[in-house]
Amino acid sequence: MTNKVLSIKYKCLHPSCVVFCKKGTLDLEESEFLDLKAAFKEKDKFKSPKNGCRMGFDQPFKIISISETSDSIYIANDTGYSKDINKVDPIEELKEEHRILLKKLDELEDLVRKRDIDKLWYKVADIENDIMLHSVEKEEQLLFPYIIKNVPLGVAYINIINEDHKEFMSLLHSFRCALQENEILDGIINSVVVNLRHHIQKEDEELFCMVEEVISEKDKIILDKGMKKMEKAHVTVEAGDRSKKIVSPYLADRKYMDAEIADIKKQSTTDDWSCHC
Repeated sequence: MTNKVLSIKYKCLHPSCVVFCKKGTLDLEESEFLDLKAAFKEKDKFKSPKNGCRMGFDQPFKIISISETSDSIYIANDTGYSKDINKVDPIEELKEEHRILLKKLDELEDLVRKRDIDKLWYKVADIENDIMLHSVEKEEQLLFPYIIKNVPLGVAYINIINEDHKEFMSLLHSFRCALQENEILDGIINSVVVNLRHHIQKEDEELFCMVEEVISEKDKIILDKGMKKMEKAHVTVEAGDRSKKIVSPYLADRKYMDAEIADIKKQSTTDDWSCHC
């Protein structure tokens, strides 16, 4: 019998929990999850797994929802769990795209170590396409307008994230241009990989959590439909011939890009970040 992997959304019930493990998602094998769940009589609680708590202690976690790889979702309730096959969760889909991108970054680093320029040429183009669809189209054109309208302090986060998106695309394009000259710019690609991983963590653990606090089931359906339309309309750009000069359709000229990044940085520093606790 195959041991299913469950994706469990949870909330830490310890009163002092403030940041990292307050809310989140854990991917656990079903057998491990059942062992952790056996620590409590309540059906909607389980014990934090090893390294699940940043303080290093066993904590009570409350189950928000559980999803299988089949995308079926089980919602915790007083009697157990109710199953909804048709449940849509666009935020979880964005997180899954993050997980796929993280695997591609691992592959990218391996190709850099091997100094495989030809395969790097195609891998970077593949990652550029992913960022374009995920970040520039789904997030900037669809999710961010929703955040601006519904999430307190959302605008300040979006300014920072937009800056990240533009820098990633610009640096990846520069890296690909260098590959045409048979050069591997380690500094640039290492910066992209490290910052992109941090960017993904920032979205998963901060921005997306804020969205999940306010989003309704109706809005989930609207966002999901919009994302599906974008997937169908997205035009994948081929890597092309490495021997020929490339002009990325995703980028304006570099001076315009740099000016736009500078403008976003200026907005970020002028936004009100003061605490109103």
